Amino acid sequence: MTSLNTERIKEIKDSFARQGLMQTFKAALSHIALGHVEISMPHSHAITQQHGFFHGGVIGALADVACGYAALSTLAPGDAGLTAEYKINLLSPADGDTLVAIGQVIKAGKTLVVVQADVYIEKLGSRKKCAVMLMTLCVVKHLEHL
Repeated sequence: MTSLNTERIKEIKDSFARQGLMQTFKAALSHIALGHVEISMPHSHAITQQHGFFHGGVIGALADVACGYAALSTLAPGDAGLTAEYKINLLSPADGDTLVAIGQVIKAGKTLVVVQADVYIEKLGSRKKCAVMLMTLCVVKHLEHL
């Protein structure tokens, strides 16, 4: 993976810190590289469904954000990627201690960016894929806030 300069990484981290939903989820950026982002989130009763698993909406939100920041890492400073469309497949119950979403850019174009997120559940030191998202983002030039 290609690395980004420290200024760009700081911009991405600052943008992530402004995500109120990710703060509520206690999510953290665990890795940033060009076209690649990893975000982790600890289990909490506040983000579960009735069986105690991570809620599907939470899984979708985490995958959405991982895709968005993976795309952002490929864009020019000041530009943003806004979600235009996504599809998510929930593969198995997210029963575990930590949810991890890995966003990876498939194609970064001038107007559209296509990204995939693989979402994993970690439990007792083991990792299992629980969801896959495919997303298209629209590039917005010179958006005031990243």
